[in-house]
Amino acid sequence: MKKIIIFALILAVAFTAVIYAAPGDSSDPIVVLSYLNDRIKGLISEYKLDKIQDLQEKVDKLASGSIGSSTALEVVEIYAGEKLIAGAGTELILRGGKAYVIGSELGGIANVTAGRDFASGAEFVANHLMIVPRDDGRGAYTNNYAIFMVRGKYQIVKE
Repeated sequence: MKKIIIFALILAVAFTAVIYAAPGDSSDPIVVLSYLNDRIKGLISEYKLDKIQDLQEKVDKLASGSIGSSTALEVVEIYAGEKLIAGAGTELILRGGKAYVIGSELGGIANVTAGRDFASGAEFVANHLMIVPRDDGRGAYTNNYAIFMVRGKYQIVKE
C-alpha cells in the first residue's frame, strides 16, 4: 500500500510540474513558432545564407565574362583584349575611343544614323546609333579603349 501512495505522489508532483510550466520555457516540451523563427533567422545569419544569391550572380559573371541587359542606356567600357558581344536588337552608341565592328557570315551591324550596314572590321563612328540585328556573335572590339552607351543584352568577353 505504501508503494502505491508513494507512486501516486511522484506522479502528482510530475504532472504538477508539467501543468505549471510556462509556454516556451525549457521545461515545456511544446515547440513555439516564435522560437523556430528566431532559431531559423539565427542560422541564416550565422551561415550567411542570405548572401548566396548575390554570390551566385557574381560567380556567374566571373565565369562567363560580364553580362548585362538593360532597357535603359547603360555606359559600358571595353579595353584592349575585350569584346562587347551584343544580342539581337541591342543598340550601341560609341561615345569615346576607337572601336571596330565584329560581324558574322550574315552581315555586320546596322548604322541607323548613316543608313547603311557596317561590315566586320569597319570602324565605329562616334555618336551614331548602331543596332545589332541577330544574336550571332556580332559586336565590337578595341585595340585600346572604347566607351559605349548600350541598350539591350550584351556580354563582355576577354580574348
